[in-house]
Amino acid sequence: MAAPPNVRTYTKLAGTPDYDDPTFWDTKFATGRDVGEWLNSGEMLLDAVVSHLESLPATNTTARVLHLGPGISKLGTKLCDEFMKRNWAGSGIVNVDFSAEAVRIGQELEDGKDHSHAMHWLQADLRSWADVSRLAPFSPFDVILDKSTSDAIATSTPVTFPPSSEDSSTCPTVQQIIDKCGKTVLSPVELLGLHLVPLTQKGAVWVTLSYSTMRFDDLHHMAQYWNIVSRTPLKAPQGKTSSFAYAPEVFHWMYILQRK
Repeated sequence: MAAPPNVRTYTKLAGTPDYDDPTFWDTKFATGRDVGEWLNSGEMLLDAVVSHLESLPATNTTARVLHLGPGISKLGTKLCDEFMKRNWAGSGIVNVDFSAEAVRIGQELEDGKDHSHAMHWLQADLRSWADVSRLAPFSPFDVILDKSTSDAIATSTPVTFPPSSEDSSTCPTVQQIIDKCGKTVLSPVELLGLHLVPLTQKGAVWVTLSYSTMRFDDLHHMAQYWNIVSRTPLKAPQGKTSSFAYAPEVFHWMYILQRK
């Protein structure tokens, strides 16, 4: 996908995975080279999402969740099952992915379902406001669900907005920062967090699983809108190791951020 006119382009470093190229993901999903579950199955994320939705006074059939980068994970389907158990409309779940192949596979699974039970699938580059703004008709979202998508986005380079940037392709939240600060450089994760601001309201939560202990640290612009409520270590699944080798424990991290 071409970069927005107000954003600089860059050259990828040789040998690095093309996580910011949709064709990379299309190929992985189409050829079966991706098993679908990054880091872990995400059960604790599911518990956190459902717990928050159940705590909302107005939740009946209108719970709304934006699932970032589901790929071919089963997490979204499990969430939809939890919605059905509670008589919440599955159509309140919106899956958005970089990969057209992931969207095709996901949409095929929803075809034939009753309209109120079928999840939505959209293709979008979460770094592009032109793409993200297409999610507005489904908002405001109560929960953002993110199983390592912010990790993948973090592998791309920072984005520079020039001081004269005033464009419909710029997120209004980002535009306010440019108007105040002039030339603005945003990390891809911070840009994602700012893009989520117009899609949420005060009290909404962003539930994330990451391999990083510092995924949302030192993002000063984003911190104006999102507060890190908790950062919980989860023991990572272990692969096969020699019985004679000591394998140190590895942890992943579940973050809950709340919209200010």
